[in-house]
Amino acid sequence: MEKIKTYSTQDEMIVGLILKDKLALKSVYNQYKGCLYGIISAVFEDHEARIAVFQQAILKIWVDADKFNPDKEKFFTWMLNKVRQSIREEFNRSSHVPELIYRDADLCKILNEHDYPVFIKVFFFNSSIEEISAEYFMSIEAVRKSLFHSIESIKVHLAQSSEQ
Repeated sequence: MEKIKTYSTQDEMIVGLILKDKLALKSVYNQYKGCLYGIISAVFEDHEARIAVFQQAILKIWVDADKFNPDKEKFFTWMLNKVRQSIREEFNRSSHVPELIYRDADLCKILNEHDYPVFIKVFFFNSSIEEISAEYFMSIEAVRKSLFHSIESIKVHLAQSSEQ
């Protein structure tokens, strides 16, 4: 009887993904689906959009596995970037307006109404500080302060969440 390969460590999963072993993808999916889908669920209320973005993110992880560089970032961070790319692509491909999608999500409860649109532009659209400054008629320093406040608010929220 042939022994089926299992992936118990993250390093093994990464190697398996690079070698295009479907069991490695299944291991990644089983281990990280809750976190990755949870992030997507915080963005989209529409179930179909959630599923489409999640599938796209998993596909990106599978296809781009050989581009992962452990010297540059952690595996989970790399996967989050694939989720972020998929979310951004869904915004660009659809009629979804990010500011409206988030209005009922937890992020609106974490960030204040002034910092929220700046964070969305940076996180999902990779807008530069200069572009945001021009679009929202804000000084560059005001945009930087808004980003700083956003990051601080998210840190506080995550710290409080982990204590519970």
